[in-house]
Amino acid sequence: MKPEIDFASATWRALVEIVESRIDELRRKNDGDLSIERTSHLRGGIAELKQLLAIAKKSPATATDEDQFPLRQ
Repeated sequence: MKPEIDFASATWRALVEIVESRIDELRRKNDGDLSIERTSHLRGGIAELKQLLAIAKKSPATATDEDQFPLRQ
């Protein structure tokens, strides 16, 4: 069974703040003169943190009608 996460909780909001701060820190480091390997490592870390934050966007509890039933053009 999948664990349930309350994306409206103070704990989740605190985690989001911490993760967003870490993403900013990694981006600033990535702006420096770094090797290809170090740049790849930092980008991978940023990508993983973004995936963690995306959990809330994938949750049915946080999805809007537009997310579930996008308008067709």
